[in-house]
Amino acid sequence: MRNHLILFNLLLVSACTPMHSTDPDSMAFSLAEGSILSLNKRLVITQDQAHGTIQAGKQITDNNRNDYMINCRLDFKKLGPRFIEPENFIVTRTEDGSDWISYLGSLRFYTEVYLSSDSGTDIISMECQEYGDATDRNFTVAEMQSALGDYITFRYGSENH
Repeated sequence: MRNHLILFNLLLVSACTPMHSTDPDSMAFSLAEGSILSLNKRLVITQDQAHGTIQAGKQITDNNRNDYMINCRLDFKKLGPRFIEPENFIVTRTEDGSDWISYLGSLRFYTEVYLSSDSGTDIISMECQEYGDATDRNFTVAEMQSALGDYITFRYGSENH
């Protein structure tokens, strides 16, 4: 009986621990601290903005953003107009979540990737988002990469392997 109780407790504790995966297509995969986000093309920061938005592998304006498709915004401290040249940024942490955007059942699913620069670029973070409803789910890192195309690519940190 005592062995059964120990086994039950071990199963209970293991069921409460977060799941991790090394597969970017898995919902249990997240970008580990130390992963690299590579900006592969020049990003244009327009007048009075402090961000650039990418969707379907292209830089777009906020007015052209389709909120029902994954879109990612890179946030900086300083306003434009200016250019952000290709650079590697370091992932310092990530957060996934969702929040209600209307009483009609619309949700915003998001992943916030906090970044730093060894080159002194004033990067803050990259936030990817997509609207949906209560039957939808957050997106995977692989789906996020697909939305970014070759504009931005990831190299996963050692915790992901």
